Amino acid sequence: MSTSHGMPMVRCHHYIGIFLLSAATLLLELALMRVLSVSTWYHFGFLVISTALLGFGVSGVTLSLWQRLREETPLNRSLPFLAVLFAFVTLVSFWLMQLIPFSPFHLILDPWQLIYTPLYYLVLAAPFFCSGLAIAVLLSRGGGAVNRLYGADLLGAGLGCAAVVGLMPAFGGSGSVAVAATVGLIAALAFNSFRPSTFSFLVGLAAVGMLAFAFAADQVLPISIIPEKTHALKPVGRSPIYTKWNAFSKVDVYAAPPVPEQGRPGPGFSIIIDEGAAGTAIPDLSMGVDNFLARPQEFIASGLPYIGKDHPKVLIIGSGAGREVLEALKFGASSITAVEINPIVNDVVTNRMREQWGGLFEEPEVQLVTEDARTFVSRSKEKYDVIISVQTISDAALTSGALSLAESYVLTLEAFEEYWNHLTSKGCLLVTRPPEQLARVVATVRELFDHLGLGSPADHLLAFRGLLVPYGPHRFMSGVLLQKSPLQHEQVDIMARRIGLGRDIGQDDFGNYPEIFYSPFEKPRNQYDALIADLVKSPDLERIYGSVEEMLRPTTDDQPFFNQSQRWSHLGLRAFVSVWGAGWAGEHYQPTAQVTLVVLLIQATVVAAVMILLPLARFERRGLQANGRWAFLTYFAGLGLGFILIEIVLLQRLSLFLGQPIYTFSVVLASLLIFTGGGSYLAGRFRNDPYHALSYSLLTVVGAILLTQLIMQPLLSATLGLAMPLRVGVAIALVAPLGLVLGVPFPTGLRLVNEQALELVPWAWAVNGFFTVIGSVVAMILGMILGFTAVFIIAAACYAAALIAIRMTERRPATHRELEPSCEQPTIRPPRKPV
Repeated sequence: MSTSHGMPMVRCHHYIGIFLLSAATLLLELALMRVLSVSTWYHFGFLVISTALLGFGVSGVTLSLWQRLREETPLNRSLPFLAVLFAFVTLVSFWLMQLIPFSPFHLILDPWQLIYTPLYYLVLAAPFFCSGLAIAVLLSRGGGAVNRLYGADLLGAGLGCAAVVGLMPAFGGSGSVAVAATVGLIAALAFNSFRPSTFSFLVGLAAVGMLAFAFAADQVLPISIIPEKTHALKPVGRSPIYTKWNAFSKVDVYAAPPVPEQGRPGPGFSIIIDEGAAGTAIPDLSMGVDNFLARPQEFIASGLPYIGKDHPKVLIIGSGAGREVLEALKFGASSITAVEINPIVNDVVTNRMREQWGGLFEEPEVQLVTEDARTFVSRSKEKYDVIISVQTISDAALTSGALSLAESYVLTLEAFEEYWNHLTSKGCLLVTRPPEQLARVVATVRELFDHLGLGSPADHLLAFRGLLVPYGPHRFMSGVLLQKSPLQHEQVDIMARRIGLGRDIGQDDFGNYPEIFYSPFEKPRNQYDALIADLVKSPDLERIYGSVEEMLRPTTDDQPFFNQSQRWSHLGLRAFVSVWGAGWAGEHYQPTAQVTLVVLLIQATVVAAVMILLPLARFERRGLQANGRWAFLTYFAGLGLGFILIEIVLLQRLSLFLGQPIYTFSVVLASLLIFTGGGSYLAGRFRNDPYHALSYSLLTVVGAILLTQLIMQPLLSATLGLAMPLRVGVAIALVAPLGLVLGVPFPTGLRLVNEQALELVPWAWAVNGFFTVIGSVVAMILGMILGFTAVFIIAAACYAAALIAIRMTERRPATHRELEPSCEQPTIRPPRKPV
């Protein structure tokens, strides 16, 4: 069972075991991202990424300090035990997560959160430590097979990413966690070579029991939701009548009672996303759509774009439960295209609760499309009389919580240009946002007119706040109407009456009252009106952008963060206190995403330094005396940071192209991991001259990054009109070459460190892991500040820095005898994401 050098011989079952354990680990990571997006808020998906990477980093450090496990304990004892430990720690830690009263937005108000938060962090990291330790043991003793083992590890990771798309709808959040534990138990059987034994029998029995538990886990082990997470449309004290998960959302349907004071005179249904991150509602239509439309419906703000239009052709962006579809029918639309990204919502309204919806989406005028609205518009050849975008940004993460900080491609400058090009000559666009965000919408329109050379938008705009619509959220009753032809005085007068001006209405409980912020025929009445008027008419927009604290500059596809309300330069202590000390009140008007990212970055940096770098500094100081240490460590830092930056940018860029978060995540991340695994396998062939191999591979990586950046947008634009299977093929073809070359530098660099400075190997792993941990948060911060194009260029710079660093070590003498690569292998587990 040993090689001639005394290393354990790697058998087929070791490849199967590492493949399965890696798949289980990635499945767990993605499932927990979804769970945290539901139980807290989407911002905390980053907590899972950084925690998982931390668990792997600490496991590597542990192995470097645990000589007996690293060198003496037989693999057929250590690996099955660690895989079983991973499975059961997964379930126990998930249970403990539901018991800990973790409430991050009360960190200042509740001193106990100073204990609960790090405890939650450690509990979350525990299963990743177990699986990381098992994989690290096998890789450290894999001998000449380490490249193939690493390839199997990454292939398993890719499978885990793809599997979550099918497993989440079938098992839900808690159930998917139990499935990950089940796969971990099967990995233990594989590590035990599937041979008959008492151990195998007990583990097999546990696996069957765990899988059975997975089907009932959502009921037996429900997710604990933080108290402040709620939604105005979520009935208090009621259980959902239908619940369904997919890879990017949890959808609950509630029977909603009448609430006349909220503009809901009769019963209806509410659809709540992620336990309160977003919501949509509709009245009970079981008596028929025509019967409902025959009732008088006053104060419908989104009726404004239909004024003066006979039988318009309508496009609805984000149709949700269908309230805007009802309104379009009421105002005589001849054709309604309703685009909704969430397939669960569409299944509810057309299939599972078709009778309660009265067959609304089967009306002859209505066509329902399941796709990202921006992708649909980009691919469409039609022109519309009315385009409606009502509250299309929610706080629900569109992918995993980790990859979506309320970014939206439906409110960027490029999106508005596409809407404009899809309007008929007298068509109009209605976009509703909270009043505080209308100025940014108006700025986007102004920049659109400047970009297209259309002159002034002064006669084409109306900014308003209307009454509460009967079945919608309470505070989002304001919007901007943009008409392609100039607005007429009579038309604006009708609109003013429609939103309630001229009536003795007063304010509602939320401070809403009818108001026109801007029209071509009214003068500003207050400072906010004057600001909007300046944005419409001023020749110096830059002066206006610089004169206010809020972010007014239009978002772009490169920086699609519309909800980012404050500049990073104005992010002071007051912002941190307001977010972390006042609960979730006013979340839409506070820099919640920015503050959360900064806090997570600080937390990840401190914890990673304490748990990864500090133990090595205490017990492995020899590495810091090795020749070329700083150059080698710079090399591995560059690889760690560069890879995670590339991963984040590819996910962002391809989300618009593929149109559905399910495809984006499964195709992009799975392809990147799988092809990087292939590159790692190919790296094993470069055994004669690692410096030569690294020089060419790093130059290739830098070139591949820059080439990908150069061709990505033209390629995606040219192929956006293709059918989904072909677009998936284009995405894979774009990711595959980059993934292959990204897989070469890391294992080849480790082999070089093995030969040049063996005592530096633990530090190489640790530094790489450290920068991967913090890089996941750094990527989003840089994306918000500089844009994703700049992030991609920075990733190329990281690999260029790695190339310079490794060339600086070329002529340094080795600090010990040169080792055969097949005899001595790295002893520290790499971060989860290969680099």
